[in-house]
Amino acid sequence: MVRTPLPNGITMPFLENPDLAWCEINETLVFLDISKDRYFRLADDQNREALEAIDGSAFGRWHQPVSLTALSNWTPPARSCAAIGVGSFQLAEVARALWVQRRVERRLARQPFGLVIGDFRRVRDTRADNAAVASNIASGTICGFEHARLLRTAAERCLARSLALSLCLASRGVRAHVVLGVRLAPFSAHCWAQAGDEVLNDSVEEVLRYKPILFI
Repeated sequence: MVRTPLPNGITMPFLENPDLAWCEINETLVFLDISKDRYFRLADDQNREALEAIDGSAFGRWHQPVSLTALSNWTPPARSCAAIGVGSFQLAEVARALWVQRRVERRLARQPFGLVIGDFRRVRDTRADNAAVASNIASGTICGFEHARLLRTAAERCLARSLALSLCLASRGVRAHVVLGVRLAPFSAHCWAQAGDEVLNDSVEEVLRYKPILFI
C-alpha cells in the first residue's frame, strides 16, 4: 500500500468516505483508504480540525468502512496460539499454505485492495463455522503456515499470509479475522490473523506494538 500525505486544501467531508478507516494514536489520526490502497496522515492543522470534527459528530476516533465487520466484534489480543512453534512438519499442510498465500499475493498485486477483502469476507463467511482453533485440524493448518516461513520468508508478506491463513482455517470450519495495525515514529504497518483474543500467526508482544486500524 502507498503511504502518502493528504493534499492541502481538502475539506472535512472526506470523513464521510465509506471506504475510509482511521485510528488515533496520541492525538494523531492515521487513515487507510481501502479504495485507493493507501495510508495517509494530515498536516498538523488539518489533524486538529479532523479531531474536532470527529469529536463533534457521530464518528469515533477508531472508525471502520461501512461495509466491514463491526468493531464490537473485535477483542484485544491477549495470547499467542499454542499451535505456533509446535507440531511436526507436514508437507501437505506446508504446500497448501504456500499455494494459497501465493494466490492471495497475486490478487493483491493485480486487484484493488477493497475488492480483494470483499471477496475474502464472502468466502470466509460462507465457509467458516464454529470449529475451535484448538482442534487438531486447525492446529495443523496454523503449524503448516509457521513451517512455510522456513521455505519462504514472511517479511513484507504479512497481509497475504494472514488472509491466506484465515481462508485455510475457514475451509476447515474455523472463523478467524484479519487485523491491520499501524504505529508512528516512524510509521509502519503490520497485519495478523486473530480468533477471539488469540493471535494465530505472530507473537502477542509484536502485535501489541501496533494500533488496530482495520478489522476484517
